[in-house]
Amino acid sequence: MTGSRGSLTARLIARDLHHYRWLILGTAIAGAASLVLTRFGDGDGISTGPNVGFLLLLTTVIVLGVALPMLVLKEHETRSDLFVLSLPVSAAQYSFAKVASALAAFLLPWTALTGGAVAVTALSPAPDGSLPFFVATMTFLLVNFCLLMALTVITRSEPAAIAGILLTNFSVTIFLSRLARLTGVAGRSKEAVATWTPEILTVLAVEVALILLSLALAFYVPSRRRDAF
Repeated sequence: MTGSRGSLTARLIARDLHHYRWLILGTAIAGAASLVLTRFGDGDGISTGPNVGFLLLLTTVIVLGVALPMLVLKEHETRSDLFVLSLPVSAAQYSFAKVASALAAFLLPWTALTGGAVAVTALSPAPDGSLPFFVATMTFLLVNFCLLMALTVITRSEPAAIAGILLTNFSVTIFLSRLARLTGVAGRSKEAVATWTPEILTVLAVEVALILLSLALAFYVPSRRRDAF
């Protein structure tokens, strides 16, 4: 019975990922186009290319990070998954499947875009000085998604979700302005070698801790409810 329930949980995750497939693909394509745009600079006659490309990338990932939790919340509000009640799946397994599928849907394009950008920058003749800023920023967007996902599945409240969206989006501007002043980031974007200072590593460590805490809450708290539907 346990194996059967595990198989059903995996099928629920696969079903959600199939449902998210166009959102995942669209994010990957838009993000890749944004990264291409960042490669155009003064020498190509497009001085705003890097800035516009980076802003488009941020916007693309932020939109994905908002859309996924809201889709999960909307399914709960409309009771569109009531058919699951007829399946031999516990409330904990159902909650796990919803969070896991949303997390996977975010990580697929996020990992491809982040890893691809880092790999291309590291392997190309282009300066690596901007990598600490880029990695810390992309990780912060992952933090925001995990926080918003945890808030959404725990509260099941649309007003709370909207408040979370406003706070996490507003925090991006504050974070970028603070990050740009750190040692290893300020004035080093055109340096040949990236500088991973203790300040940058501390920021990354805090981000990872927040990600793990948010995911722990997102998986654990809803699973303790007797009625996850």
